[in-house]
Amino acid sequence: MSKLSPNIALNDEALLQKAAVQTGLSDFGDDSFREPYSVLLRSLREEANLNTQGVILLQRTILRLLTNRLRTEAAFAAHPEMAQTPVEQPLYILGFPRTGTTLLHNLLACDPASRWLRLWEGLHPAPAPESLEDDPRIAQTEAFVAGFEKIAPRLASAHKLNATGPEECLWLMEHTFADFIFELRADIPGYSDWIAGHEADAVWYRYYRRQLQMLGWKCRGSHWVCKAPRHLPGLAGLLEVFPDARIVQTHRGAECVLPSICSLCEITRSAASDMVDKAAIGAHWYRRLLEIDRHSTEVRAAADAGQFLDVQYADLTGDPISTVQRIYETHGYAYSDGFEERMKQWLADNRQHKHGPHRYSLEEYGLNAETVRQDFEGATP
Repeated sequence: MSKLSPNIALNDEALLQKAAVQTGLSDFGDDSFREPYSVLLRSLREEANLNTQGVILLQRTILRLLTNRLRTEAAFAAHPEMAQTPVEQPLYILGFPRTGTTLLHNLLACDPASRWLRLWEGLHPAPAPESLEDDPRIAQTEAFVAGFEKIAPRLASAHKLNATGPEECLWLMEHTFADFIFELRADIPGYSDWIAGHEADAVWYRYYRRQLQMLGWKCRGSHWVCKAPRHLPGLAGLLEVFPDARIVQTHRGAECVLPSICSLCEITRSAASDMVDKAAIGAHWYRRLLEIDRHSTEVRAAADAGQFLDVQYADLTGDPISTVQRIYETHGYAYSDGFEERMKQWLADNRQHKHGPHRYSLEEYGLNAETVRQDFEGATP
């Protein structure tokens, strides 16, 4: 594989022009994305130490996001009535990565009345889907998953991708170019500093709401079930744009959370760079999660307490059905026998570590369990 220069392949204007040529479109929508887009590309070029595969992967990712933005605006121009699609009382799962959010999301998605994001919708959200069961983007996404798992074979043990399964809102939010998923993909300290000061801005959530309206225009449920660790640092913006949101916050000891997200970061960064520093990954996510914890706690303290329900990881894994019943009772959603049967079947079909155990330790990332416990103690319920 010949050397590919990030200065050429990850040039701001060149990528915008390439996306426009690919689609024949020119309207990228709200210009708010341009600042984080520029900061991100500069960090990728100057700081990320990308190998050739990494340059190709990131270029493809950014082109996908830009072409999706163009197609989204074209979809709204063709059907402006999509902007009236209601997004009422969405149910949000918040929590650090590895706190049971994926398990809970899969269980809540068993409710036949609910609406949740499929991976294929996140990867290719525009135009609005006519059906959730029969769409050419499903096969396109299956090919994407197969290809990426060849590049990052350890990914399935940490986070198994499924083209038609429930997925995180990151696949929508990353279209704003203001999402910490990029920090998982590459070592980009300049971008990290920028995003830490802006990820709670409501502007990102207004664009994300627009995406939900498009996706729910013809394929609607009683309520959206949404999940992403990114919503924790973005809590202020989420509450501003979705004032009637119902929120479940999951909790687990930071000494369990930190090495797991570090391992996931190592896996994803290794697909794009030959210079992955495990100690630097540990130091980065230690600082990052500590600040997110402190900030989100402050935001939540000023919010309506009735919008929140706390769920401990041990309670969720110990009795998942009762946990979901409590969520529905607290937040006023309609629970059904059919929903419960589907949850039981999903649990029977998806035992823990089905795709292999995800092994990691604090020490391999230069972290100390006692220090972590002390620093995070008392910041959240």
